[in-house]
Amino acid sequence: MKFVRLFLMFAILFAAVPISASTVRAEGSQLDTVLERGKVIVGVSSEAPPFGFIDESGELVGFDIDIAKLIAKAIFGEEGRIEFLKQGFAARWANANSGKIDFGIQITTIHSQRPTKVAFTRSYVDSGILLVSKKGSGIDRIADANKDGVTVANLTVPAQEERAKRLFPNAELTVFDSTAAQFNAVRTGRATAAQLDEPVARWYVSQHDDVQVTEDWITPPTNNAIFTKLGDFEWWLVLDTYVGELRGGSLYPQYAEIYEKWFGSRPPHTKFWIEEQLRAKEEAGN
Repeated sequence: MKFVRLFLMFAILFAAVPISASTVRAEGSQLDTVLERGKVIVGVSSEAPPFGFIDESGELVGFDIDIAKLIAKAIFGEEGRIEFLKQGFAARWANANSGKIDFGIQITTIHSQRPTKVAFTRSYVDSGILLVSKKGSGIDRIADANKDGVTVANLTVPAQEERAKRLFPNAELTVFDSTAAQFNAVRTGRATAAQLDEPVARWYVSQHDDVQVTEDWITPPTNNAIFTKLGDFEWWLVLDTYVGELRGGSLYPQYAEIYEKWFGSRPPHTKFWIEEQLRAKEEAGN
């Protein structure tokens, strides 16, 4: 009798599996929505140079913008199949999970509990957090910001607030909704230093000779990733596959061209032997 009951339990369990799978598939994927719509809607920042910002002619430009366009072209086989939604950092998770955007590419670091809020691809660019300040401010290392009279500018994200309270308990904290506002606060004297992603900070330093970055970093090197809503494996897999091709596959040449355009150097290739070949080719050319 015991074995009969056990057999019936397993029979019911296995009979339920295909029903559940078909129910999930019937709900569709964001991939289906994107293909039927004929364009991809991407959440970006418009106040975070060099990743996403408005240039002097009023155009939305930046590294993230160019990467999103490259992915859209890869999906549809032609340019122009993309729409950008300019959004604040605080709106990222809600817009992704509600389907308001198909994915976001917005200098977003994978850390802490973020993977429980949205789905991340592998990293499309490496980063890390350091401090930027005006030259002569005395903020040469991270520890220099932990004293009275110093004001640290943070983004409206919990991670920066947590780091600031832990590392700079003696400093005053002020909050902004964009990296551009953080940097402007430093330049105008409203803040002594600002927590910025390393590529952003170094780009600002290259544009302004009166600012500097700290010698040490607040975080170890981190991964900046594309994000989309949780629970949609098909769409996530498509995006992650494209990112893999950007960093070390068929899309690497276009990716490298965009990277060099904004950061002034060739990006690392994920396959180390390719890097060795490229380096040898450069040395032979010299």
